[in-house]
Amino acid sequence: MTDELSGAQRVATFLLSLDEASAATILGHLGGEIVEQVAEEMTRLELGDSGHKRVVELYRNLALEAGGPKRVLSRKDDELSKLLTAGLGASTANSVVNRIQERRQHEQPFSELEQYPPNLLTVVLNEESPPVCALVLAHMDPTISALVLSNQEPEIALDVVKRMANLVPPGIEILRAIAADLLERLKIQATKPPAPDPVKRLKTIAEMLNFTNEQIEAAVLSGLAADDAEAAQEIREHMFGWDDLATIDKRSMQKILGSVDTRTLAIALKASPKPVEDNITANLSARVKDMVIEERELAGATALTEVEACRQQVMTTVRGLIEAGEFSPARQGEELVT
Repeated sequence: MTDELSGAQRVATFLLSLDEASAATILGHLGGEIVEQVAEEMTRLELGDSGHKRVVELYRNLALEAGGPKRVLSRKDDELSKLLTAGLGASTANSVVNRIQERRQHEQPFSELEQYPPNLLTVVLNEESPPVCALVLAHMDPTISALVLSNQEPEIALDVVKRMANLVPPGIEILRAIAADLLERLKIQATKPPAPDPVKRLKTIAEMLNFTNEQIEAAVLSGLAADDAEAAQEIREHMFGWDDLATIDKRSMQKILGSVDTRTLAIALKASPKPVEDNITANLSARVKDMVIEERELAGATALTEVEACRQQVMTTVRGLIEAGEFSPARQGEELVT
C-alpha cells in the first residue's frame, strides 16, 4: 500500500512525525527542488484525507526506526513558513512558500473560499450568474459544491450542474480575479449578523400560542391566515406535532385512529418515539393491532420521506378534528387531573 506514495510524500510524512526543530534541521540538508516538493506535500497531508491509511502504514514503519510512535501533524502555511525559516533562512523560506502558493492557485484557484461556511458561499454565489457559479463550483471540493447546490433553488442548481458538465475554464488570471472578488465579498458577508430563521420564528409563535387561551389563538391564527395562509398553517403544525400524540387521551386517540388506514399507520410508526407508539397501539383493537404489525413487517426498510409523508397524513386528520372542534389538545401550563 505504501508503494503508492511518492518519495516526496514519504519524506513529508516522516518529517511531520518529528518535532519542529528536528524537522527544520533535516530540511536544511535537502536540495532546493526537493525541499519545495516535500514542503508542498506537508501542506497537503491531513489526518482526514482518503490516503490516511497509507500514511499511517508508512508512519508505523518509519516510527519503528525513529524510536517510537509520534502523532503525524499537518503543516499549514504559517506553520510551514516558520519551519522552513528555521531550516533554510527567511529568504529561501519565503521563496518556497510563494512558489507553493502560486502552484496551488493554478490547481485550486478557489481554495480560500472553501474555508467559509457553505451557506455564506451560497449567499455570495447567488448574486452571480449561473456560468460564474458553475465555474467556481467545478474547481472546489465536491462535498462543498454539493452543499452549495443543495442550498440553491432547484431550477438554478440544475442549470449550474449542466454548465459544470460542459465547462471550458478560462485562463488562470480570470480565475484569480473571480476568486479575489468573491473572497472580499465573503469577508464582508461573514461580518453581517445571521439572517433570521423563519422556521424558528414560527416555532416561537406556536409555543407562545400554546400558552394562550383558545379565543386568542383563534384570533391570531385567523388574522395571520388572512395575510399569509402558509405561515398560519405552519404555525398550526408546530403547535401540535407527532411527538404530542403521546399525550392524547384514550377517547380522542380512538377517534383519530378511526380515520387512518392501517398501512399509513404502520409506516408512520416506523422509528417513532416509544411513548407515541405505546399510546397509539394501546388504543387499537387486537385485530387492527395485528394488521398494523403485519403491514409494518411487510413494508420492510422504508425511506424516511415515505415515513414522514404517512405521519403528515395522520397529523392532517388530527388537525382536521381540532379545527372541527371534535378534539382539543391540552394547552401548555394547563393542569390535568384524573
